[in-house]
Amino acid sequence: MSQGNEYFDEKLADFFDELDDLDNLPILDTIASITERYCDFKYLDEGGIKIIHSCRDLKTGREIAMASLKESAKDPEKELFLKEARLTAALQHPNIIPLHDLGLKGEQPWFTMKLVSGASLEQVLKNLKNGKSQQLDNLSERLDLFLKVCDAIAYAHSRGVLHLDIKPDNIQISDYGDVLVCDWGLAKVMASVCDEELLECYTFNPKDIDLTIDGLVKGTPGYMAPEQTRLIKAKKGIHTDIFSLGCVLYKILTLEKPFKGADLMSVMNNTVNGKFPKPSEINPNVPLSLEAVCLKALSTDPQDRYAKVIDLQKEISDYRQGFATNAENATLLTLTRLWYKRHRTLSIASIIITIISLCTAFFAFNNLKLEKLNAQQTSVRLKLEADKLQLENEFHKKFNKGAAPRFLRRAQIAFDTYNFDDAVNFCDSAVELDPSLSDAWALKGLLHIIHEEFGAAVYALNKSQQKNTLNQLANDFFQIKKDDQQALSLEHFVDLFHRSTNSGLMNLSGALIHNKAYSKVPLKERIEFCKAIIPVHNEKSLRRHRGNKNLNFSYDPKLKKLDLSNNPWVQAALIVQNFPAHVADFSHTGIKNFICFRHQPLRSLNVSGTQIIELRTLENKDLISLNLSYTSIGNLTKLRELPLLKKLNISHSAVRNTGILKELQELESLTIHPGQLTAQDLKKLNPATKVIYSTK
Repeated sequence: MSQGNEYFDEKLADFFDELDDLDNLPILDTIASITERYCDFKYLDEGGIKIIHSCRDLKTGREIAMASLKESAKDPEKELFLKEARLTAALQHPNIIPLHDLGLKGEQPWFTMKLVSGASLEQVLKNLKNGKSQQLDNLSERLDLFLKVCDAIAYAHSRGVLHLDIKPDNIQISDYGDVLVCDWGLAKVMASVCDEELLECYTFNPKDIDLTIDGLVKGTPGYMAPEQTRLIKAKKGIHTDIFSLGCVLYKILTLEKPFKGADLMSVMNNTVNGKFPKPSEINPNVPLSLEAVCLKALSTDPQDRYAKVIDLQKEISDYRQGFATNAENATLLTLTRLWYKRHRTLSIASIIITIISLCTAFFAFNNLKLEKLNAQQTSVRLKLEADKLQLENEFHKKFNKGAAPRFLRRAQIAFDTYNFDDAVNFCDSAVELDPSLSDAWALKGLLHIIHEEFGAAVYALNKSQQKNTLNQLANDFFQIKKDDQQALSLEHFVDLFHRSTNSGLMNLSGALIHNKAYSKVPLKERIEFCKAIIPVHNEKSLRRHRGNKNLNFSYDPKLKKLDLSNNPWVQAALIVQNFPAHVADFSHTGIKNFICFRHQPLRSLNVSGTQIIELRTLENKDLISLNLSYTSIGNLTKLRELPLLKKLNISHSAVRNTGILKELQELESLTIHPGQLTAQDLKKLNPATKVIYSTK
């Protein structure tokens, strides 16, 4: 080949190398030009407060899953959603679903995670039961899967995180055998053992959030522990997840869930009382060793369950390797039989040799003793590991002691915003981290009084070493009601409220009303509480009033109308917050703001002739009819937030111009008094709005 040809070939090769480089540049340009990273959304599933879509990540080119909140989500639900995302991101384990990205679209949060191509364990077991699939038809395969789930939960516990909603639906199995624990939306951080980075995710029982069951429990019936049912008062912990793991193991063994019932309450009662058939009663082929392990995990008393997930795992591993489980309390005959299975060939040889020589029998006996010795050594080793873990926990507690004041501050914030469940749990963690923190004990005592738990209140207030009126109140009512599980009678609750107001304990009296107003009590009982509390709450103004002192209070359940009109001495009616009223008539009362109407699903409200002077506290955005006549209200700016308002009465009020009124396009009728608005002002109104002149 000539020198010229060689030179040409080299240049041609360089040219194609440059073309290869140019071929790569479009990827760089594509990524740089991406404005919307995610596209091709396809609906997958939804539940509770979030929706799951599959989508394509244009930057990485992969298919992923995106979780986002429903449009109706409120701010507390957004906080819970973001907490789930941060917790999931912090838990990096092969059997925990990985989180990729987190962000906000407008005010709506979202996060992306791995898209699992497969099915949930619930679906797999259902198909297996119905004969639609042979996947996981072998018990050994199902136990392998269960051990992986235990690995994930044990890891989460080591990071100080409880799942609290372990069930087959939350265990995903990919087409290639990956096992992933999903949905950490109910997860709880254990403050005393968690890493510092997870403390920001520490929160409990946010108000007004419906999770698995509307306003009642947070968990899934059939898989939740007794302490999650709220039928008993017990603290949730590692033992709670172990109970749920026991339920999953039960489903793996029998293809049925352990706790059933005709309705929700029956299921929860059966859970609390431990009423369920043994696995062998459903499937006679269930090994007794595994049944014993399952029953121990499902003990109603947390003290009787396994202390740690690794203890449960070890029992399953022992069964798989042919050893007896601790749960079954195996006899010597059972131990010998299992030993025989583990060493079948050696056993046959030993029997033959035994016939020939008694000496061989002696050695075989020694082998049994050696195995027992090994078991004892294993027990010692496990105890040492447990002691080590205890030391590590103690170290964590000392390490996190400095965080105790921070938990107290968060408890105080929760208390000030009436999130009493949060406040109790923050206080619990504060005193757990630093038992000498007297202010935390004092706040904890106050919270127990609010929850009518006077035994716990006396204990906490004694620990605070603060002697005051609160201590006396707690002791007096502890003598009246010693059982913290029971509620106070109406008479005694009114007495408690009365004494708290007379003693100047305004934080207690206000909290008592708020807690009662937002608790779930039967409507009839709720009405009686309102009738009893309102006169006591307005005792001073009632004493000054010279007219009729009888309380006008009525409620029509068909119309859902609450009527407290013509009670001029009623200045405070906070007890009617969260009342199930669609219509409320508080005309000619002494109320000064709209706070008493919070969380009422009102459509019509009449506050004519009251002392209200502004609309700032009006939060009932579904109002259709509003009567503000004979009030000192002059600024109607707040009405912009009432998109459904159709009827408005502002006659004999301080309103003197159309202002906001001309913006109310849905307004059908406006009632004013003669001369209130000029003819020029009236022309600015929506032509569809009918103006009515009041003659009163």
